[in-house]
Amino acid sequence: MTRRWGIVGLCLLALMGSACRGRDDQAQSRSMLADQVVEVDVLPVAERTFDRQIEIVGTLVADEEVVVSTEVEGQVIEMRVDLGSVVRRGDVLARLESRDFELRLAEAEAAMQQVRARLGLTPDRDRIDPEETAIVRQARAAYEDARLRFQRIRQLHGRGVVSQQELDQADANLRIAEARYESAREEVRSLLAQLEQWRARVAAARRDLEKTVIRAPISGAVAARHASLGEFLRRNDRLLTLVKIDPLRLRADVPERYAGKIALGRRLTFTVDAVPEKTFHGVIVRISPSARSETRSLTIEAEVRNPGGELRPGYFARAQVVIEPGARAVVIPSRAIISSVGMTKVFVLDGDRARERAITVGARVNADVEVIEGLRPGERVIVSNLNRLSEGTRVRVARSR
Repeated sequence: MTRRWGIVGLCLLALMGSACRGRDDQAQSRSMLADQVVEVDVLPVAERTFDRQIEIVGTLVADEEVVVSTEVEGQVIEMRVDLGSVVRRGDVLARLESRDFELRLAEAEAAMQQVRARLGLTPDRDRIDPEETAIVRQARAAYEDARLRFQRIRQLHGRGVVSQQELDQADANLRIAEARYESAREEVRSLLAQLEQWRARVAAARRDLEKTVIRAPISGAVAARHASLGEFLRRNDRLLTLVKIDPLRLRADVPERYAGKIALGRRLTFTVDAVPEKTFHGVIVRISPSARSETRSLTIEAEVRNPGGELRPGYFARAQVVIEPGARAVVIPSRAIISSVGMTKVFVLDGDRARERAITVGARVNADVEVIEGLRPGERVIVSNLNRLSEGTRVRVARSR
């Protein structure tokens, strides 16, 4: 038993010795790190003027979206565009069967020509005075002859040269000629009314015929196709959806705390994942008059020129909006900042040592970051070899600006 306890005691002594050596090694390691000299680059902290920005996210939407529908019914006999096709206003999109409309137009034009012929209208004339028509002129001439004959016979009857019967006959002929004259005038008025009706029918038939050729109402791109070649479409059936892609709108929400700093005409920049290497520009053209209660934000819209068609409706965008042009603040390069475990810090040069300093950051300005709290102008921050630094590490400045 005594021997067993002796062995246990020796084991405990060995473990205690090992732990002491471990602590000595760690202390020695820390001492070596503290004595190690790290070569670093530093930059002076300075206050400068910059455009304070905020970052928002949004979506590109079409400036206009139009559903192209049929205005007359017919079978689709030609489809000139498809999904993604780019069109200009007035371009032909599709054609419907037009034979029935051509027949209706021909019938209406033939009927109109018959009325024109009865009125005696020449091809170069569209209007005529009823008194100038052949129908009225002939009736008027017959009436004038009957009136003059009646006046002559009445004079002769007064001298006893002709009988009462002849006078009565002349009077009857005059009344008949007058009635025919009025009838001719009425007929011409009716023909003129018919002419206007047939003109309207010809114009309507021509419009319907023209509507069998379906044209683009706006310049843009085909976002959806709703009909196929050979399909019979009724009036107001959907054919295509067009979207205007130049310009586009960038629609985004701005936190309400910045509402007073957003203004119409202010410019913004943004990027999209589809073209990551390029920065695009826009101008704020619309601001919602009220905030959305569920997000406590204002909706804005910026107009974005898109002449090359690189951008498409639906793209997700990350945008930067200037909220305070010409602001003054302490700004340092973003590469000087370390963020970990919810803390943002930098290393400040203190003699030949690196000192950790917690900071509060604000807006990002390109490759720089605004420092709201934690640094003063004139101090120098370390911008290289940050992964080799800890509190109190000895450093040697290789480059300072």
